[in-house]
Amino acid sequence: MECRKPKNIDIHYYSDRLKNKLNNLRTARAAIVEAPSGYGKTTAVRDYLDGNVHMQKSSVYWFTATDESPETAFHRLCREIEKIDGRAAERLLRIGFPNAVTIGEACEALRSIRCDRESWLVIDNFQFLNDSLHPSFLTGLLEHGGLDLHIVILTQM
Repeated sequence: MECRKPKNIDIHYYSDRLKNKLNNLRTARAAIVEAPSGYGKTTAVRDYLDGNVHMQKSSVYWFTATDESPETAFHRLCREIEKIDGRAAERLLRIGFPNAVTIGEACEALRSIRCDRESWLVIDNFQFLNDSLHPSFLTGLLEHGGLDLHIVILTQM
């Protein structure tokens, strides 16, 4: 008789307070989750989405910023936005990395994002983008026009 070891399953404990806050993501058009590195932001949001978002009806797009050139990060972010709204992403790519002259147009492109089904855009390690993007960019992203779009920003303090 062969004895098999159970698969290595990570079980994460979340307090009722945290679970209640995560449940609020469902009704929020935008949310920012901020905590120091290693506090489980990514794991908590991933677990929440895996357990509460029905993939047949919803799409989840996950963008993880890294310590790369701002232009490269912006281009990769636009490619994720393209999966939600190709027209808005095309506009952003045409504008290019926003500067003092083009930030208004970039924000308008972000506010024009539309989607035809529930979609989630999670931007992890936003602190890498925040250092290089104009502050209005975050505002434009959070004021997106997609009624079925949820933006979740994960960032360090």
